[in-house]
Parts: sequence; C-alpha cells; structure tokens
Amino acid sequence: MHNDLNGKARNHPARALTLDNSRYDQLRLAIDKHAIVSATDKFGTIVEANDTFCSISGYSREELIGKNHRIVKSGIHPDSLYREMWATITSGNVWQGTVCNRKKDGGYYWVEATIVPILDEQGQPWRYISIRTDITELKQAHEQLEQELVRTQALLEALGEGVLGVDHSGTCTFINPAALAMLGYDQEQVLGKDSHQLFRCTFDRNSQATEMECPVINTLRDGISRKTDDIYLFRNDGTPLPVSLSVSPIGSMDAGWGAVAVFHDLTSRKAMEAGLIAARDEAQSANRAKSRFLSNMTHELKTPLNAILGFGQLLEADPALNPDQYDSVMEITNAGRHLLDLVNEVLDLAKIESGCPSLKITSVSLDELVNECLALTQPLAASRGICFMVPTDSGCLLRADRIRMKQALVNLLSNAVKYNSSNGQVRLEYELCGERHIRIHVLDSGAGIAAERLPELFQPFQRLGQELGEVEGTGIGLAITKKLIEAMGGRVGVASTPGKGSDFWLELPLQPEEID
Repeated sequence: MHNDLNGKARNHPARALTLDNSRYDQLRLAIDKHAIVSATDKFGTIVEANDTFCSISGYSREELIGKNHRIVKSGIHPDSLYREMWATITSGNVWQGTVCNRKKDGGYYWVEATIVPILDEQGQPWRYISIRTDITELKQAHEQLEQELVRTQALLEALGEGVLGVDHSGTCTFINPAALAMLGYDQEQVLGKDSHQLFRCTFDRNSQATEMECPVINTLRDGISRKTDDIYLFRNDGTPLPVSLSVSPIGSMDAGWGAVAVFHDLTSRKAMEAGLIAARDEAQSANRAKSRFLSNMTHELKTPLNAILGFGQLLEADPALNPDQYDSVMEITNAGRHLLDLVNEVLDLAKIESGCPSLKITSVSLDELVNECLALTQPLAASRGICFMVPTDSGCLLRADRIRMKQALVNLLSNAVKYNSSNGQVRLEYELCGERHIRIHVLDSGAGIAAERLPELFQPFQRLGQELGEVEGTGIGLAITKKLIEAMGGRVGVASTPGKGSDFWLELPLQPEEID
C-alpha cells in the first residue's frame, strides 16, 4: 500500500501536495491542542509560538515573537542545566528534560520539554522546535506527596512504637528506629531480609516459630488485619521480646499483599504483672497462714474456756454460796461467755477468709427474717430505751443463706442499738435496686461517723477508737458481715452524718419469682 500511494503521488503531484498539506495541518492541530510548541532561530530567538504557549505563559504572540527564549527563564535551575541543553542541541542532538518556566505575572509552571534541532543542507542547526507538556499539577502533587512522605518518615522515626514494613514475599522494606532499638538490629541487617527468619514471630517464647502462626505471614496470605496483645518477637541476641502486635495489609490481592506491622514492647508490663502475681501469691499465703493461726488459736482457747464455764455453772448451782460469792461467780461466767463469743467470731472470720464459709442459698422471706432478728436484739434495745421502727410486710423473698443472712442482719441491728444514743431509735427501710436486688437499710440516731473514717469500717479488728469505750467488741462483726453478704452475691455499704446517725445497708438479689 505504501508503494501504491507513492506511485499515485508521483502520477498526481498536485494531489500529493494537497494530501501532505492536509496531513500536516491535522498533525499540527493535534500537537497544538495538546502541547506547548515554539520555534526559535539558531540564536534562540522565538520565531513561532502556538496558542497553548501564549495561554500558559501569559504572553501574547506579539510579545513572544522576536524575543529570546530566556523571556520565560525561571531562574530556579543552575546555569549548568542551560549550558548542557545548549551544547546538546547546537551539536544537532535532541534534548529532553524537566524545566520550570516563569509566566508573565511571575508565577511558575513546569514542563516536560523536548527540543529538536532542524538542520540545514550543511547539517547545521538553523531552527529549534520545542515541544513541551505542562506537568505543573503533576509536579505539585509530587511535591505534596514528597512532603507527606517526609512528615510520615519523621513521624515513624519519632514514634515510640516499633514499625516494620514488608512486601508480598515477607521481605523487610522499612523499619523505624524504635523497632531497631527494641530488636537490637542495624538497618542494614534488616532491609531486604526475610522478616520471619529474622524475628521468628511466635505465641510461645519456648517453642519453635512457624509461619502458620505468624500474624504477618497470614496477613500477606489473605489481606486481613490482625491484632494480638500477647506474642513474642526474637531479638538479634536470640532473647524473646514480648509485644502487642497489629498488622495491616497494604497493596492489593492482584499485585500481592504487603503489610505494615506496629508493635509495642510489653517487657515492663510483663514484669509488673509478674510482680503483681508474686505479691498476690505472697498475700494469699500470708492470709492462709493467718487464718490457720487464728483457727488453731481459737480452738486452743475454747478448751480451757469451756472448762472455766463448766466450773462456773457448777458454782452457780451451789446453794452454799453467799450473795457476794454468787455475784463473783456470775462475773466469771459472764466474762467467760463474752470471751467465748469473741473466740467464736475470730474462728468464724478465719473460716470465711480461708474461702470456705458453708453457704446454703435458698429462698428466704425477708419479713420472717427481720422478725427473728428483732426478737434477738429486742432485749438489748429495751435495756437502753431504744425503739425499732419497721416497715409493714414487704412480701419479698431473698436469694440467701438463711443462717448467714440472719447473722449479718443481727450484727447491724445490735450495732445500731449499742452505738445509738439513749432513748434513740433504729429504723429499717427497704429499697428496690433495679429489678433484681433489694437494699435493706438499718438507720440509727447515734453520734454518726466522720466521712474520712468510713473506709475503715469493714476492716477486721477496726473499732474506730472505741476500744476503750463502754461497748465491748472485737471489731470483727462488720468484716464478717461484708464477707458473708458478698459471698451470697450481695453488697454492703454505709452513709453517715456526724451528730445525726448512720445508715448501714445490705443489698441482696431477689428470688427470681419476685423479679417476675
């Protein structure tokens, strides 16, 4: 076809010229619409400029024609660039490069330029055709990207977390200074190396690491992010480093997933956890030793106490005693009974703290339980002129151990009587807490307790300075009450106002049918 066209052109020269001119015009139009085109003479003076050149530079064609191409020189590039460019084109060779030019208004634009020398019959350049593509937006985007990369690099280098980048094959492509410091490597030892072979990611510090359990390798396989708070990487010296690890995929399935792994050194946390566990074990051991001591001591005390009480009861029955002797015997037996009660409380606390209080959780009628407790504390209240104020029947059923619940409530009621003012009152109130619990308030009209002393109340052997007062006790009752109620799934608490009285409360779950 090419030869045929040439033949037709030779046979019809006018037609061939018309065809060539048409093709030239089309080609020129295409280039003119797309590119910045200008032509200069051999001295660099502009002899032709297309519309795109005028539009982007801000100069009219009349302002450009006859001017040296230096009219758009930006001054950004070193002179060596222009010397190299001029040497290339004056020797008859094509020059290509990236150039920043200046507009008429002082603004800048970037171009990818190709300068083609047109040679005369002697092979010397007599024209230079410059075809340029505006890449200003691309250049700006590239600069913004570079700035973002610089900021990201600075952030990663300043970050206290370790950051590792790998490609689709698991080869290390990036590692930040924090990661190098944690793992004991230099950058040259890591980049380009297999990440799994270097760091041997594993969940067991004592086992051989496998690729199957490595979160990084698995993310490279399926493109799914992973996070674990308890895994090990191995340092350069072979020691395991506990870390929390997050792995995120980058790239695409078609191109092959890469990944970024971010990890945090857990060495300090692990050491703290180990210290806490050791402290807990030590405290539990000490508590068990204390409980064993209290249990053994109370058992040892009960044997002679029972003998004293037995002989005291025999003496009480002796008709030969005169009144003074009888009073003395009563003092002995009363003191013995009080001491036995204290010993039993200590023994009870030891059992509870050892973790073995025998509980039998059943449905317990609150009204019946309160009546039984009032009957036990009424004589003490009457002796001090204390009156009880109790709500009408509640009809509530509790989930509790009847005996232990009775013990706890009697303790609160007796305390409310003992630490009350003479001729005062003790008031019971019930409060529903949500739909599943009821709170039993025991309010007294005593002296009250300072707010800063309230946290001490439920500690064993704590009587808040009442050790030398008229009310006898060990300071164990409230501690026992708290532990018993909590063992039954409840809570205890107190609110108090000095000069007005205190509000001790027990909160327990209701029987399921009560909830319905």
